[in-house]
Amino acid sequence: MTDDRVNILLVDDRRENLLALEAILEPLGQVLIRAGSGPEALRQVLALDFAVMLLDVQMPGMNGFEVAEIIKSRERSRTIPIIFLSAINKEDAYVFKGYSMGAVDYVFKPFNPDVLRSKVAVFVDLSVKQRELQRQGDLLRESQKRELDLEHRTSLLEAEARSAAKLSQMNEELHRRQVALEQAMGARNRFYASMSHELRTPINAVIGYSTIMLDNIYGPLNVKQKEGLQRSLKAARHLLELVNDVLDLSKIEAGKIELSLQPVMFPSLIEDLFVTVRPLADEYGSTLSLDTEGERFNIVSDPRRVRQILLNLLSNAIKFGEGNPIRVSCKQNEDKSALIEVIDQGVGIAQDDIARIFEEFVQVSESKQPGTGLGLPISRRLAQLLDGTLTVCSVPGEGSTFRLILPPSIEDELAPTAVLSAATVA
Repeated sequence: MTDDRVNILLVDDRRENLLALEAILEPLGQVLIRAGSGPEALRQVLALDFAVMLLDVQMPGMNGFEVAEIIKSRERSRTIPIIFLSAINKEDAYVFKGYSMGAVDYVFKPFNPDVLRSKVAVFVDLSVKQRELQRQGDLLRESQKRELDLEHRTSLLEAEARSAAKLSQMNEELHRRQVALEQAMGARNRFYASMSHELRTPINAVIGYSTIMLDNIYGPLNVKQKEGLQRSLKAARHLLELVNDVLDLSKIEAGKIELSLQPVMFPSLIEDLFVTVRPLADEYGSTLSLDTEGERFNIVSDPRRVRQILLNLLSNAIKFGEGNPIRVSCKQNEDKSALIEVIDQGVGIAQDDIARIFEEFVQVSESKQPGTGLGLPISRRLAQLLDGTLTVCSVPGEGSTFRLILPPSIEDELAPTAVLSAATVA
């Protein structure tokens, strides 16, 4: 059963005055709420709706005029009727001020209980009638809404009935396309697995023979030979990681891929990558430089995936940089995210081709550099899996800047291994 009573706020700093007001207004049968100060009255107004407010003018700290000014300045409470009560401020100036503050009445103490009760009853009745009108309006709007919903539902049913045959035909066509897409994706995934298998065999051979030579199985090595083999072994292992990562595309298409979350140090990770790609840079005649801002920092991410992204960006910059210097910029943003930019001065990318370079098996450059066309699509998907972004800005003939932004941590950073759905990168 609903409570149709309204709230009446009684504000006075003297308890005996509040008790007297309650005794006078109790016959009205409404909810009487006390407030012993201006701040307490404001808290009540913030929390509840009131049909009328009886407000003592002379109170310590915050007087009734100040309380009324604040109440009338707020949209939600400005319509509350205020009856000022005063025992000493009976001059016309105070009465005028009370009415200018938005009061509906200014009553002097001692007041006639019957008169005061009658004045309050007027606003109680007005509030009750407003509630009833609001309820009736709500019922009317609800009825109109139900009627509109019924009309809309009827129209939909009629439209569905008229187009049933067409929908059936469209569903059949959609099913055929879905089957064709699944077959194409299955063929692509089999290609990924086959290619990775074919590449693993020679790479594992390089790793195995390099390890045997470093163990001096074929005789001792001098310092330069050992250093060269160690670099070759490290590069081969990185290459094996990349081959394994090619399978990530098929894993993504299958529905999941694993991330191993741990601290990733910057710029140490980039410095290690420079060791890996320096032979390739020397081959193409490009120099590598690293610009850092501020102190060393770390984020929580998957270092293997981060290395894969940056290794691909560096390799592309070298291959398409036309022998010009390659610069890598690394800094920590104000939000603690990592910003890495790989900047080359090579052939650049046409504006119409920028979106296409992130499509699988697409190579838009006229250069005859080797590649599968998978590096950038994999890199962007991995960046998205790491809750980051990979974008590019390029001018043909002037070079390209690839920008990787990685957050300070991935959402589930407390877990040692996070398994993310492929839907997160769709």
